[in-house]
Formats: sequence, structure tokens, C-alpha cells
Amino acid sequence: MNPFDLLIADRQLARNLEDTGADTGSLALAEDGQPSVRTLVLREITQSGITLFINKSSPKWRTIEKNPQAELLIWFHSVQRQYRVAGRINKLDPAIIQENWHRRPSASKYIDWVYEKEIQQSAKIGSRQALINTVNQLKTETPESSLTPPEGAAGILLTASRVEILDLKSPDRIHERKLYELKADQWVISQLMP
Repeated sequence: MNPFDLLIADRQLARNLEDTGADTGSLALAEDGQPSVRTLVLREITQSGITLFINKSSPKWRTIEKNPQAELLIWFHSVQRQYRVAGRINKLDPAIIQENWHRRPSASKYIDWVYEKEIQQSAKIGSRQALINTVNQLKTETPESSLTPPEGAAGILLTASRVEILDLKSPDRIHERKLYELKADQWVISQLMP
């Protein structure tokens, strides 16, 4: 069994239950032994992996270039199931960004352009209001309909070699934990002690 079939089904169930975490996950990276975790929007989940959009001005982009190994933690509170997806990050073809970028929320498009023109992601800024003023100024100068994906807009695909699923919904409170490991293009399942 492919664990992504379970992940896709649980995500849809979580969406149906209006789970606010249905579309986010926490990406863990490591550079020079320093752990780093951040929450990102899950763009697409398929049987080949998980697509995430990021910006090249972000420190995480530099970390990924140095060490493309990562783990993504996905927690569906409404379903009481956790997924730990580990594997390799591959950069998406820029054509995919060109094709999908227009679906982003309006504010996210403008923020991408702020990264491009003004301030790199994670840089210190004077205040939140200064950022809002910068975005509003950009909105005044450039209508959303004329925005195109900036050079820094990028995407990654996390291709899994390991998926661990922790199910906390057991009626007897004895949780179930399984490990799926990809070996020779086949998922091998092991039962783990919770």
C-alpha cells in the first residue's frame, strides 16, 4: 500500500471537517547541524510527493541547496493522525510556477514582489505597518491583473523515501504507529511501538 493514498484521503477528510491544519505542514531542514523548522502551505499531494512553494530569497532556499534532505510533519487534528514524510527535495521546473502562481492569494503575490524588489524573506523590518505600507504602495502602482511570477518564486517537491503514520484515534488509547519505507520502488510496512 502506498502511504500517500492514506495521506491524500486523510487530507480530504480533514478539509471536509474544516480542519484549519488540513493545508499546512512543518518542514524540518538541517544546515551544519542546526535544525530549522517552519510551517508551509501544502500545495499538492500526489503519489510522487508533496509540492510546496517557497521564495528563493528565504534562508530555507540556501539550506535546501546545501542539504536537500528534509522531513515534513503533517498533523490533522480532526482526524487525529500525524504523518512524518522524509526524503529528498527536488526543485520544481519554473514552468510549473509560471502555470500555478496566479492561483495564489492576492496578498501572497504582492509579498513575492516585495521579496523581489525590496526585502528578502526573514529580513528584519522596522514594523509590520511598514510592510503593510510597502504592499499597499505596490498595489497602487501595479494592479493584480498585471502581476507575473517574479524570478524568486520557486517550488519544491519532497519525494519521500520514508513515511511514518501515527494514529491517535484508537478507542482503547493504544495508539497505532506504522513505518513505510520505499525499497526498490515498493513500500515496505513495519509496525512500530507507539
